[in-house]
Amino acid sequence: MTRDPSAATVREQVAVVDPTVSVETVDAVDRGRSAVFAVTVTREGETTDWFLKLAPEADDGGIPADARLTTLLADRTDVPVPTVHGVVDDHPDLPTPYYVSSALGGDALDYAEVGWLSDDALARLARETGSALGQLHAVDAVDSFGLVRPARTRSYAGERPTGGVDDLAVRGPDSWHEWLEAWLDSELDRHADSRFGDLTPRLRSWAESRLPTVAEPAHPVLGRNDHGLHNLLLDAETGEMRAMLDWAYTLAVAPAFDFHYAEYIYGGRYLAGIEAVPDRQSLVRESMLAGYRSVAPDRVEWVAEPRPLYDLLASMRVQIDFDLLAPQLPEGTGEAVAEGLRTDAERLLAGEHRYAD
Repeated sequence: MTRDPSAATVREQVAVVDPTVSVETVDAVDRGRSAVFAVTVTREGETTDWFLKLAPEADDGGIPADARLTTLLADRTDVPVPTVHGVVDDHPDLPTPYYVSSALGGDALDYAEVGWLSDDALARLARETGSALGQLHAVDAVDSFGLVRPARTRSYAGERPTGGVDDLAVRGPDSWHEWLEAWLDSELDRHADSRFGDLTPRLRSWAESRLPTVAEPAHPVLGRNDHGLHNLLLDAETGEMRAMLDWAYTLAVAPAFDFHYAEYIYGGRYLAGIEAVPDRQSLVRESMLAGYRSVAPDRVEWVAEPRPLYDLLASMRVQIDFDLLAPQLPEGTGEAVAEGLRTDAERLLAGEHRYAD
């Protein structure tokens, strides 16, 4: 559930971050769980577009982490992200947490529209995604596995985050295998409640048989985790990435886990039930590896090794969230996509996945 503050409240929130600007317009934007507002501000006669992102009522929506991670990436990488002007973790009179950031241009597409990008546009998007992940994974920010949260040592009252790793904390195990086992168990429990729940027992057995073969990575890395067109702004014609948005649910993970999930999502294999959507998993994989190699040639082996278990986890998340995906699909294709996902899972269980064990 999102909040719906008045325009006057939004003006007050912006003033906490920067009292030198005048807010001219406030428009709500329908984007995700959080309340997002496009605002135009003026200073000394110059007009600028900003965004204000406010947590839902139920929880903090990852807003404090999002602001801190976005700033860290702006300062330490070339990953295209907005400029965070300031974050407010708490306030006695205004709804919080929220942050105010710059606005970046580009097309906002639905998750499933990846299936209809041209080959050239998809290859460019995949290459730039690989480059972004190569840079992200190189940031030395975490030493254990789990959800990346704000450190408890500092609270912001409108300032721009420092962009330092000291602003972040991960309260999870030092063992990747321990974290992955718990994550898998949680995802399987969620999967059991989905329309694909009849597959869950066999998927559980298949996955648990492969868990012991998963090697510990050299160290954890920041993982994008929440991959998909819904969290990007891009040029839909060329595939140029203009912005990677929403870092609220960043995980500290093994590099290959993050890479494989992006590869699965942008390859569009979950759309295989639609005959008009081609299988472009190989195109995406090779383009992502090229992008990763261009910025991290000495670390590409971190992500290049095939991992069917990570493919399964990516597929399961789409299955779990199928009710969110279905409204974005072309009319009359929902059942075909669901059947395609089921067939893909059955093939994996039969040992027919695209990677050799």
